[in-house]
Amino acid sequence: MGLLSTSSESISSRLFLDLTDVVSHVLWHQTGTGIQRVQIEITEALMSSGLEVVPFSLYDNVWRDLRPFIESAKGDADKLYAHLRSGHARPERWTSWRRLRRLGARHRMQEPQPPRPRLNFRDILFVGGAFWMNRGAIDLCKTAVARHAKLVVLIHDLIPITNPEFVGEDYAQRYLEVLRLPAHFIVTTRYTLSALNSVRKKLGVGQALSSVVPLAYEFPGTARNYRAQAKPKELKTCPSRPFALCVGTVEIRKNHDLLFRIWEELKSERPDLPDLVIAGRRGWKADAALNKLEEFSHSNRHIIFIEAPSDAVLRWLYSACEFTLYPSFLEGWGLPVAESLWFGKACAASNTSSIPLVGGDLCAYFSPYSPEEMKAAILALLDPRVRHAYEEKIASACLRTWAEVAEDLAEVITHEGSEASHVA
Repeated sequence: MGLLSTSSESISSRLFLDLTDVVSHVLWHQTGTGIQRVQIEITEALMSSGLEVVPFSLYDNVWRDLRPFIESAKGDADKLYAHLRSGHARPERWTSWRRLRRLGARHRMQEPQPPRPRLNFRDILFVGGAFWMNRGAIDLCKTAVARHAKLVVLIHDLIPITNPEFVGEDYAQRYLEVLRLPAHFIVTTRYTLSALNSVRKKLGVGQALSSVVPLAYEFPGTARNYRAQAKPKELKTCPSRPFALCVGTVEIRKNHDLLFRIWEELKSERPDLPDLVIAGRRGWKADAALNKLEEFSHSNRHIIFIEAPSDAVLRWLYSACEFTLYPSFLEGWGLPVAESLWFGKACAASNTSSIPLVGGDLCAYFSPYSPEEMKAAILALLDPRVRHAYEEKIASACLRTWAEVAEDLAEVITHEGSEASHVA
């Protein structure tokens, strides 16, 4: 049975969705990243499912029901972020931590604090975010297990354990605390499932109850193959000529350094080369790439940085670009690849980890370690005939929506079996 035909006995269980890290992120950043986008889309879809869903936050150790915030945003992620900020105390960035603690304490005294629901054996706790960054989320997972509630954890990737050189801080031990728990782990590709089983085997805890649930290609609130209208007023920096697009946080794992090098080479060879737009937040271990972007902004070298774009800006960029690029070394999914296809745009993408599982035969692939391969893939998509061939193939492809993801997730979440199951 699918989600919408779940038995009344299953529906009577409460499904708690921990969105603490969404709140924590948006209080300090104006826009979200891929992990926040995934959680919001899953939450909104599950709230429409018929299950008794309780989206909540434990930010600052205060229980908050987030359903009113989510419902008032009506599917607009940018509005949701604004509503969450207005509903939580957040000093300005330059406020000292001592003052932050004072303001937080005063806010808690003024704000009514509803009691936390007590998890019981019929309840389900779903943790779909960056649990490794939040001590409270890890403790909550342990509490759920102790109270015999069902714990379901979405594993986006195993990078903090398998490739710690790509993360900003050492979160491996926190991550391992959760992987040792008797949870039902959901991963988004079989690549990540293999990594999960390998890590748990090394921990001596055996194979986990696990399911593969691919994410969606759908961009929130946007019809497939949407075409650009007037550019958003908030987009101050905008290419004045055709451009290619690379979406993602500027961090070491995303491989911007090599992309910049190849783009500069191509510019010296092809004066008609489109501009390159980099759209994302400033990340970690990427000083060289960020310094380059700063140089480009002052030298008109046709590489443009659009920092922390909103969904409205991203929607315009995806729809207006010639094609997209995704040179990342390692991904658990690769949301910008999927979203590019939703807009009908060809993507030159890395051939590593989960990325080919997302892109299938709809992308031009290259090794992220090979300058020659990257350059060849970009050159291929600079040819309008090649681009058109990819676009025709993309137009006829079946691309998952968030409603379909929610249907599969709920089937997994409410499943009572003890054997590993796979939804692909």
